[in-house]
Amino acid sequence: MSGILLKPQGKGPFPAVLISHGLGGSAQSFGMMKAREMVQWGMVCIAPDYTHNARAAGEQRAKGSRDMGGFGASAENLRRAKTCIELLKQMPEVDGTRIAAYGHSMGGFVTIGLAASEPALLKACAITGSGVASQDGYPAPSEAAVAKIRTPFLMLHGAQDSTVRPTQSEALKSILDRNKVPNDRLVADDQSHPIDQTMRDEVFRLVREWFEKQGVLKRP
Repeated sequence: MSGILLKPQGKGPFPAVLISHGLGGSAQSFGMMKAREMVQWGMVCIAPDYTHNARAAGEQRAKGSRDMGGFGASAENLRRAKTCIELLKQMPEVDGTRIAAYGHSMGGFVTIGLAASEPALLKACAITGSGVASQDGYPAPSEAAVAKIRTPFLMLHGAQDSTVRPTQSEALKSILDRNKVPNDRLVADDQSHPIDQTMRDEVFRLVREWFEKQGVLKRP
């Protein structure tokens, strides 16, 4: 397991965030890009490489394979995510009561799966271009699995997303609403899958405001 870790200057204790990349991404590319912004918010940022990283995705394409069973919210990726949270909690610079998670696409599947598997682990979550699956057996967690989530969720989605359909985040919202879990879902009419890039500043602003609203970050 490899990844990146960025810390603000000072001793803290600081809030922290787990950053999870999508298919073909990596800790060094996606993770570092997001961490450079979030560390300026005063957050310790950690991002691991998942099984759906750039190398694995490239090997899959070379083989002509479409098997994604070990990608997304797989047991191995959830293990890596939980290990990152454990590392954060062991750091004296981190406030273990203020740990959040953010993920895009398959990284969002990991974020959702982590919140479902450990309902009390995270203080807030945010996802872009992500959601749930109707049943087990997919990289996205199933609707049945996410019924355990108690973590507040922000969902940002492009209405024209054909990679992860907007109905997948809509289904997650319906489950959270039914269970009275705080959440917000915003859909951008003219945007497709890479909403985290095409609406970069707006996405960062919304995620930061969500973390502030949920008490992960202190309001300025």
